[in-house]
Amino acid sequence: MTPITIGVLAYALGRAAPLPGIDRECHGDPAMNRWMGRLMMGTLCIAALWPGDVRAGRLDAVRSEVSGSSSSGSSSSSSSSSSSSSSDWDDDDCCSSSTASSTSDPSTPIRPPPRPMRFRPYPYEGGSGGYMTSPTPDDQSTRRWAGHLWGEGAWQGRGLWRGGGGLRLDGPIGFDGDLSYYLEPAADDALYLGTANLSLIPIHAEHGLLRLGGGINTMIDGRLPAQGSREYALGWNVTSSFDLMPAWPVVMTGRVDVGRLYKAWMGRARASMGVMLGRMEIYGGYEHTQVGRVGMGGPTLGVRIWL
Repeated sequence: MTPITIGVLAYALGRAAPLPGIDRECHGDPAMNRWMGRLMMGTLCIAALWPGDVRAGRLDAVRSEVSGSSSSGSSSSSSSSSSSSSSDWDDDDCCSSSTASSTSDPSTPIRPPPRPMRFRPYPYEGGSGGYMTSPTPDDQSTRRWAGHLWGEGAWQGRGLWRGGGGLRLDGPIGFDGDLSYYLEPAADDALYLGTANLSLIPIHAEHGLLRLGGGINTMIDGRLPAQGSREYALGWNVTSSFDLMPAWPVVMTGRVDVGRLYKAWMGRARASMGVMLGRMEIYGGYEHTQVGRVGMGGPTLGVRIWL
């Protein structure tokens, strides 16, 4: 029974049978009696009717979407076009901003170009105000390159679990890769979904940055050979992500991916919020992955180490 059906049934029962004891407690207010009766009956119905069984087979449905066997009219080929992109990254510095040419009028003061932005060792390091900074010439603590490692676990609902991890490197050209292991014990099934991307940082400031990039999606079958034929797939991916450090010790991150996995469209959206403990961040959030018509999503809890 779906939550919508449960809600309708709870409302109808509450409307039809308000609890008699409510009249005495609400001092004879008929409207309050009716609404409190509906609320209490709805709560009892949800507790009694919420399904305890587990629906299995979502990972096998993912394989069907990827192979195209779930719809007879799906196309067997897809193409992607790549476009050239420009970056504000300089050869000698991490994040350099382009400046307009100065005017030839000698009366106009010539302003020096802004100093390039570089990465601190980790967000809020040494009581600083963020993650990126414009260093002074004698500042040796900032770097052109930075990154982090992360690992997390997630409950995907209806008997499906996910464990994942990944690596991100930020610099003149960034890289990120991640791999998630999906386990469905009721169906004795498992598979891996992963991505690998190259990225640029077109927008950056002391308290945040935005990345844009692209790469590949992959699926690796997690079943043993005796459990059935193993299936593998590749596809392309377009990704965007951001990191925000509004105030110590909070870190906010988000990501949106869109692409293909063989014959199926694939998308992912996630957001998290964490707190910094030195170089370590403990975070919680939500991630949803869509493969064709199969959705897998749920809350996540993880640890991120800033390098």
